[in-house]
Amino acid sequence: MNGRRGTTTRVFAGHRFHIGTDAAFRVAQDLHLQRFLPEMAPARRCGQHTTIRVHHNTDLFRDRMDRLADAPWTKVVPFRGEPYLLSRVGAVCWWRPDPVSHLPADHLYAKDPRGQLHIVLHPGTDRGERYVLRVIREVVLRCAEHRGWAAFHAAAGAVAGHGVLIAGPSGAGKTTVLTALAAHHGADLIGSDRVLVTEGATSVVGVPLSVRIAGGTLSTLGPVQGLPSGRLLPTDFGAVRKASCTPQDFSRAFGARVRESAPLRLVVLPRLSDDDQQVSGTLLCPHTARSALAGVCCTPHDEDWLRPWFADRVRPAGELARGADGLMDLLVARVPVMALTAGVHSSHLLERIADVVTRRLA
Repeated sequence: MNGRRGTTTRVFAGHRFHIGTDAAFRVAQDLHLQRFLPEMAPARRCGQHTTIRVHHNTDLFRDRMDRLADAPWTKVVPFRGEPYLLSRVGAVCWWRPDPVSHLPADHLYAKDPRGQLHIVLHPGTDRGERYVLRVIREVVLRCAEHRGWAAFHAAAGAVAGHGVLIAGPSGAGKTTVLTALAAHHGADLIGSDRVLVTEGATSVVGVPLSVRIAGGTLSTLGPVQGLPSGRLLPTDFGAVRKASCTPQDFSRAFGARVRESAPLRLVVLPRLSDDDQQVSGTLLCPHTARSALAGVCCTPHDEDWLRPWFADRVRPAGELARGADGLMDLLVARVPVMALTAGVHSSHLLERIADVVTRRLA
Protein backbone atom coordinates (compact mmCIF):
# COMPACT_ATOMS: atom_id res chain seq x y z
CA MET A 1 0.00 0.00 0.00
CA ASN A 2 2.42 2.59 -1.25
CA GLY A 3 1.87 6.08 -2.68
CA ARG A 4 3.14 9.61 -2.42
CA ARG A 5 2.30 10.87 1.04
CA GLY A 6 3.40 13.20 3.79
CA THR A 7 3.74 12.23 7.44
CA THR A 8 2.83 14.36 10.42
CA THR A 9 3.30 13.59 14.10
CA ARG A 10 0.53 14.29 16.60
CA VAL A 11 0.40 13.49 20.31
CA PHE A 12 -2.80 12.62 22.14
CA ALA A 13 -2.91 11.67 25.85
CA GLY A 14 0.86 11.22 25.86
CA HIS A 15 0.90 8.74 22.95
CA ARG A 16 2.72 9.71 19.75
CA PHE A 17 1.04 9.06 16.39
CA HIS A 18 2.83 9.16 13.03
CA ILE A 19 0.10 9.78 10.48
CA GLY A 20 0.85 9.34 6.78
CA THR A 21 -1.69 10.74 4.34
CA ASP A 22 -1.89 10.77 0.54
CA ALA A 23 -1.01 14.18 -0.87
CA ALA A 24 -4.49 14.96 -2.21
CA PHE A 25 -6.08 14.35 1.20
CA ARG A 26 -3.40 15.78 3.47
CA VAL A 27 -4.81 19.26 4.00
CA ALA A 28 -8.31 18.05 4.91
CA GLN A 29 -6.90 15.44 7.29
CA ASP A 30 -4.52 17.84 9.03
CA LEU A 31 -7.18 20.53 9.47
CA HIS A 32 -9.57 18.05 11.07
CA LEU A 33 -6.97 16.73 13.50
CA GLN A 34 -5.97 20.26 14.43
CA ARG A 35 -9.48 20.94 15.75
CA PHE A 36 -9.05 18.12 18.31
CA LEU A 37 -5.46 18.80 19.37
CA PRO A 38 -4.77 20.06 22.91
CA GLU A 39 -3.27 23.53 23.05
CA MET A 40 -1.66 23.35 26.50
CA ALA A 41 -0.74 21.18 29.51
CA PRO A 42 0.30 18.04 27.60
CA ALA A 43 0.01 14.71 29.39
CA ARG A 44 3.15 12.85 30.38
CA ARG A 45 4.53 10.87 27.43
CA CYS A 46 4.20 7.09 27.42
CA GLY A 47 7.28 6.53 25.25
CA GLN A 48 5.33 4.56 22.66
CA HIS A 49 4.19 5.43 19.14
CA THR A 50 1.68 4.18 16.59
CA THR A 51 1.91 4.56 12.80
CA ILE A 52 -1.31 5.14 10.84
CA ARG A 53 -1.49 5.33 7.05
CA VAL A 54 -4.52 6.94 5.43
CA HIS A 55 -4.97 5.91 1.77
CA HIS A 56 -7.38 8.00 -0.30
CA ASN A 57 -7.32 6.12 -3.58
CA THR A 58 -10.10 4.68 -5.79
CA ASP A 59 -8.05 1.91 -7.41
CA LEU A 60 -6.60 0.72 -4.11
CA PHE A 61 -10.00 0.75 -2.43
CA ARG A 62 -11.64 -1.28 -5.23
CA ASP A 63 -8.74 -3.74 -5.39
CA ARG A 64 -8.94 -4.45 -1.65
CA MET A 65 -12.73 -4.75 -1.73
CA ASP A 66 -12.45 -7.27 -4.59
CA ARG A 67 -9.89 -9.31 -2.66
CA LEU A 68 -12.07 -9.35 0.45
CA ALA A 69 -15.25 -10.31 -1.39
CA ASP A 70 -14.41 -14.02 -1.30
CA ALA A 71 -12.32 -14.06 1.87
CA PRO A 72 -13.65 -15.88 4.97
CA TRP A 73 -14.91 -13.48 7.60
CA THR A 74 -16.09 -13.26 11.17
CA LYS A 75 -18.60 -10.67 12.32
CA VAL A 76 -17.29 -8.48 15.15
CA VAL A 77 -18.81 -5.51 16.96
CA PRO A 78 -15.84 -3.65 18.45
CA PHE A 79 -17.87 -0.46 18.91
CA ARG A 80 -21.48 -0.41 20.07
CA GLY A 81 -23.94 -0.66 17.16
CA GLU A 82 -21.24 -0.84 14.48
CA PRO A 83 -20.72 -4.38 13.08
CA TYR A 84 -17.70 -5.15 10.90
CA LEU A 85 -16.51 -8.23 9.04
CA LEU A 86 -13.02 -9.32 10.08
CA SER A 87 -10.94 -11.17 7.46
CA ARG A 88 -7.33 -12.31 7.48
CA VAL A 89 -5.63 -12.10 4.09
CA GLY A 90 -2.11 -13.40 4.42
CA ALA A 91 -0.65 -11.72 7.50
CA VAL A 92 -2.94 -8.67 7.32
CA CYS A 93 -6.16 -8.24 9.34
CA TRP A 94 -8.93 -6.38 7.51
CA TRP A 95 -12.15 -4.89 8.83
CA ARG A 96 -14.93 -3.82 6.45
CA PRO A 97 -18.41 -2.58 7.33
CA ASP A 98 -21.07 -5.26 7.51
CA PRO A 99 -22.99 -4.75 4.23
CA VAL A 100 -26.36 -5.34 5.94
CA SER A 101 -25.68 -2.67 8.58
CA HIS A 102 -26.23 1.09 8.50
CA LEU A 103 -22.49 1.72 8.05
CA PRO A 104 -21.36 3.22 4.72
CA ALA A 105 -19.31 0.79 2.63
CA ASP A 106 -16.70 3.42 1.76
CA HIS A 107 -13.85 2.62 4.14
CA LEU A 108 -11.63 -0.24 5.28
CA TYR A 109 -9.35 -0.69 8.27
CA ALA A 110 -6.26 -2.91 8.28
CA LYS A 111 -3.43 -3.95 10.57
CA ASP A 112 -0.25 -5.22 8.94
CA PRO A 113 2.39 -7.63 10.37
CA ARG A 114 4.49 -4.72 11.66
CA GLY A 115 1.57 -3.43 13.70
CA GLN A 116 1.01 -0.43 11.45
CA LEU A 117 -2.61 0.58 11.02
CA HIS A 118 -4.16 1.49 7.68
CA ILE A 119 -7.35 3.25 6.65
CA VAL A 120 -8.34 2.82 3.00
CA LEU A 121 -10.94 5.32 1.82
CA HIS A 122 -12.90 5.67 -1.37
CA PRO A 123 -12.35 9.28 -2.53
CA GLY A 124 -16.11 9.81 -2.45
CA THR A 125 -16.24 9.03 1.27
CA ASP A 126 -18.31 11.56 3.20
CA ARG A 127 -16.11 13.30 5.79
CA GLY A 128 -13.38 10.70 5.39
CA GLU A 129 -11.02 12.73 7.56
CA ARG A 130 -12.89 11.64 10.70
CA TYR A 131 -11.96 7.95 10.46
CA VAL A 132 -8.41 8.40 11.72
CA LEU A 133 -9.71 9.69 15.05
CA ARG A 134 -11.55 6.40 15.60
CA VAL A 135 -8.20 4.65 15.49
CA ILE A 136 -6.49 7.27 17.66
CA ARG A 137 -9.15 7.11 20.38
CA GLU A 138 -8.99 3.35 20.68
CA VAL A 139 -5.19 3.32 20.83
CA VAL A 140 -5.31 6.06 23.50
CA LEU A 141 -7.69 3.99 25.63
CA ARG A 142 -5.56 0.83 25.36
CA CYS A 143 -2.36 2.74 26.09
CA ALA A 144 -3.95 4.43 29.13
CA GLU A 145 -5.05 1.16 30.72
CA HIS A 146 -1.58 -0.29 30.17
CA ARG A 147 -0.17 2.69 32.10
CA GLY A 148 -2.45 2.04 35.07
CA TRP A 149 -4.90 4.81 34.22
CA ALA A 150 -8.67 4.35 34.26
CA ALA A 151 -11.31 5.70 31.87
CA PHE A 152 -14.57 7.19 33.08
CA HIS A 153 -17.83 8.11 31.42
CA ALA A 154 -17.22 11.75 32.14
CA ALA A 155 -16.43 15.24 30.94
CA ALA A 156 -13.69 17.39 32.41
CA GLY A 157 -12.65 21.01 32.52
CA ALA A 158 -10.08 23.15 34.27
CA VAL A 159 -10.93 26.31 36.21
CA ALA A 160 -7.79 28.39 36.78
CA GLY A 161 -5.77 25.22 36.21
CA HIS A 162 -7.77 23.09 38.68
CA GLY A 163 -9.15 19.92 37.13
CA VAL A 164 -12.84 19.06 37.58
CA LEU A 165 -14.05 15.58 36.65
CA ILE A 166 -17.78 15.60 35.80
CA ALA A 167 -18.88 11.96 35.86
CA GLY A 168 -22.20 10.29 35.22
CA PRO A 169 -24.23 8.13 32.85
CA SER A 170 -25.73 9.42 29.61
CA GLY A 171 -28.23 12.19 30.24
CA ALA A 172 -26.97 13.01 33.74
CA GLY A 173 -25.97 16.55 32.76
CA LYS A 174 -22.20 16.28 32.26
CA THR A 175 -22.04 18.61 29.26
CA THR A 176 -24.44 21.04 30.93
CA VAL A 177 -22.04 21.41 33.88
CA LEU A 178 -19.05 21.65 31.54
CA THR A 179 -20.82 24.35 29.50
CA ALA A 180 -21.72 26.26 32.67
CA LEU A 181 -18.08 26.32 33.79
CA ALA A 182 -16.87 27.42 30.35
CA ALA A 183 -19.54 30.10 29.91
CA HIS A 184 -19.31 31.68 33.37
CA HIS A 185 -15.75 30.98 34.54
CA GLY A 186 -13.78 30.50 31.31
CA ALA A 187 -12.99 26.86 32.06
CA ASP A 188 -10.64 25.16 29.62
CA LEU A 189 -11.95 21.99 28.01
CA ILE A 190 -10.14 18.76 28.87
CA GLY A 191 -12.54 16.12 27.62
CA SER A 192 -16.09 15.17 26.82
CA ASP A 193 -17.77 11.77 27.28
CA ARG A 194 -14.55 9.85 28.13
CA VAL A 195 -11.88 11.14 30.50
CA LEU A 196 -8.80 9.37 31.85
CA VAL A 197 -7.68 9.51 35.48
CA THR A 198 -3.96 8.87 35.88
CA GLU A 199 -2.31 6.47 38.30
CA GLY A 200 -2.60 7.65 41.88
CA ALA A 201 -5.73 9.62 40.92
CA THR A 202 -3.56 12.71 40.55
CA SER A 203 -4.65 14.14 37.18
CA VAL A 204 -7.34 14.07 34.53
CA VAL A 205 -6.44 13.63 30.84
CA GLY A 206 -8.72 14.11 27.84
CA VAL A 207 -9.63 11.69 25.05
CA PRO A 208 -10.12 13.37 21.62
CA LEU A 209 -13.90 13.29 21.21
CA SER A 210 -16.45 15.77 19.89
CA VAL A 211 -18.53 17.70 22.41
CA ARG A 212 -22.21 16.81 22.12
CA ILE A 213 -24.61 19.42 23.52
CA ALA A 214 -28.33 18.96 24.11
CA GLY A 215 -30.85 21.39 22.70
CA GLY A 216 -32.01 22.32 26.19
CA THR A 217 -28.51 23.40 27.22
CA LEU A 218 -28.08 25.41 24.03
CA SER A 219 -31.41 27.17 24.52
CA THR A 220 -30.53 27.99 28.15
CA LEU A 221 -27.16 29.31 27.02
CA GLY A 222 -28.55 31.46 24.23
CA PRO A 223 -26.78 32.17 20.91
CA VAL A 224 -22.99 31.83 21.12
CA GLN A 225 -20.83 32.42 18.08
CA GLY A 226 -18.98 29.24 17.13
CA LEU A 227 -21.42 26.80 18.73
CA PRO A 228 -24.05 24.84 16.76
CA SER A 229 -27.52 26.29 16.66
CA GLY A 230 -30.03 24.44 18.81
CA ARG A 231 -33.06 25.71 16.90
CA LEU A 232 -33.76 22.39 15.19
CA LEU A 233 -33.05 20.24 18.24
CA PRO A 234 -35.61 19.01 20.76
CA THR A 235 -35.34 20.88 24.06
CA ASP A 236 -37.10 18.21 26.12
CA PHE A 237 -35.16 16.95 29.13
CA GLY A 238 -33.31 13.75 28.27
CA ALA A 239 -33.61 14.15 24.48
CA VAL A 240 -31.17 11.83 22.70
CA ARG A 241 -30.51 13.95 19.61
CA LYS A 242 -27.77 16.52 20.24
CA ALA A 243 -25.58 18.99 18.40
CA SER A 244 -21.89 18.25 17.99
CA CYS A 245 -18.80 20.43 17.80
CA THR A 246 -15.05 19.91 17.94
CA PRO A 247 -13.11 20.60 21.15
CA GLN A 248 -11.47 23.64 19.54
CA ASP A 249 -14.81 25.13 18.45
CA PHE A 250 -16.32 24.59 21.90
CA SER A 251 -13.41 26.19 23.74
CA ARG A 252 -13.04 29.17 21.44
CA ALA A 253 -16.75 29.94 21.72
CA PHE A 254 -16.04 30.85 25.36
CA GLY A 255 -12.60 32.38 24.92
CA ALA A 256 -11.00 29.31 26.53
CA ARG A 257 -8.55 26.68 25.28
CA VAL A 258 -8.30 22.93 24.85
CA ARG A 259 -6.17 21.61 27.69
CA GLU A 260 -4.93 18.02 27.72
CA SER A 261 -4.46 17.52 31.46
CA ALA A 262 -4.85 19.15 34.87
CA PRO A 263 -4.36 18.20 38.52
CA LEU A 264 -7.59 16.60 39.77
CA ARG A 265 -9.14 18.80 42.45
CA LEU A 266 -12.87 17.98 42.42
CA VAL A 267 -15.30 15.35 41.18
CA VAL A 268 -18.84 16.44 40.34
CA LEU A 269 -21.69 13.94 39.93
CA PRO A 270 -24.51 15.86 38.21
CA ARG A 271 -28.09 14.82 38.95
CA LEU A 272 -30.28 17.06 36.83
CA SER A 273 -34.06 16.69 36.92
CA ASP A 274 -37.01 17.83 34.81
CA ASP A 275 -38.31 20.43 37.30
CA ASP A 276 -37.37 23.77 38.85
CA GLN A 277 -35.41 22.44 41.83
CA GLN A 278 -32.76 24.94 42.92
CA VAL A 279 -29.10 24.18 42.28
CA SER A 280 -27.28 22.65 45.25
CA GLY A 281 -24.13 20.68 45.92
CA THR A 282 -23.57 18.04 48.59
CA LEU A 283 -20.28 16.38 49.47
CA LEU A 284 -20.59 12.61 49.49
CA CYS A 285 -19.06 10.23 51.99
CA PRO A 286 -16.29 8.02 50.54
CA HIS A 287 -18.50 4.91 50.43
CA THR A 288 -21.29 6.61 48.48
CA ALA A 289 -18.82 8.39 46.21
CA ARG A 290 -16.94 5.15 45.51
CA SER A 291 -20.15 3.34 44.56
CA ALA A 292 -21.20 6.13 42.18
CA LEU A 293 -17.81 6.22 40.47
CA ALA A 294 -17.76 2.44 40.03
CA GLY A 295 -20.97 2.78 38.03
CA VAL A 296 -19.31 5.04 35.46
CA CYS A 297 -15.82 3.52 35.35
CA CYS A 298 -15.07 2.19 31.84
CA THR A 299 -11.97 0.16 32.73
CA PRO A 300 -11.88 -2.63 31.76
CA HIS A 301 -15.46 -2.79 30.41
CA ASP A 302 -16.73 0.09 28.29
CA GLU A 303 -20.34 0.29 27.11
CA ASP A 304 -19.22 1.77 23.77
CA TRP A 305 -15.75 0.32 23.05
CA LEU A 306 -16.88 -3.26 23.50
CA ARG A 307 -13.66 -5.10 22.66
CA PRO A 308 -10.04 -4.29 21.74
CA TRP A 309 -9.76 -3.56 18.06
CA PHE A 310 -6.77 -1.73 16.59
CA ALA A 311 -4.57 -2.08 19.68
CA ASP A 312 -4.13 -5.29 21.63
CA ARG A 313 -4.87 -5.40 25.34
CA VAL A 314 -1.64 -6.38 27.07
CA ARG A 315 -2.98 -6.84 30.59
CA PRO A 316 -5.80 -9.27 31.55
CA ALA A 317 -9.21 -7.77 32.25
CA GLY A 318 -9.13 -9.00 35.85
CA GLU A 319 -5.84 -7.23 36.50
CA LEU A 320 -7.19 -4.03 34.92
CA ALA A 321 -10.32 -4.23 37.09
CA ARG A 322 -8.25 -4.57 40.26
CA GLY A 323 -6.12 -1.62 39.20
CA ALA A 324 -9.20 0.53 38.53
CA ASP A 325 -10.63 -0.46 41.93
CA GLY A 326 -7.46 0.67 43.65
CA LEU A 327 -7.41 3.92 41.72
CA MET A 328 -11.01 4.70 42.73
CA ASP A 329 -10.17 3.97 46.38
CA LEU A 330 -7.36 6.52 46.16
CA LEU A 331 -9.57 9.01 44.34
CA VAL A 332 -12.31 9.15 46.98
CA ALA A 333 -9.67 9.30 49.74
CA ARG A 334 -7.88 12.35 48.35
CA VAL A 335 -10.38 14.26 46.15
CA PRO A 336 -13.76 15.68 47.28
CA VAL A 337 -16.75 14.23 45.41
CA MET A 338 -19.85 16.40 45.16
CA ALA A 339 -23.34 15.46 44.06
CA LEU A 340 -24.84 18.40 42.19
CA THR A 341 -28.64 18.50 41.96
CA ALA A 342 -30.59 20.97 39.85
CA GLY A 343 -33.84 21.28 37.99
CA VAL A 344 -33.34 22.21 34.36
CA HIS A 345 -36.21 24.72 34.60
CA SER A 346 -34.70 26.67 37.51
CA SER A 347 -33.75 30.28 36.85
CA HIS A 348 -30.16 31.23 35.93
CA LEU A 349 -29.37 27.51 35.72
CA LEU A 350 -25.90 27.62 34.14
CA GLU A 351 -24.68 30.55 36.21
CA ARG A 352 -25.73 28.90 39.47
CA ILE A 353 -24.24 25.55 38.52
CA ALA A 354 -20.92 27.27 37.81
CA ASP A 355 -21.03 29.16 41.11
CA VAL A 356 -21.72 26.03 43.19
CA VAL A 357 -18.85 24.16 41.56
CA THR A 358 -16.31 26.97 41.79
CA ARG A 359 -17.18 27.69 45.43
CA ARG A 360 -16.34 24.09 46.25
CA LEU A 361 -13.07 24.38 44.31
CA ALA A 362 -12.16 27.47 46.34
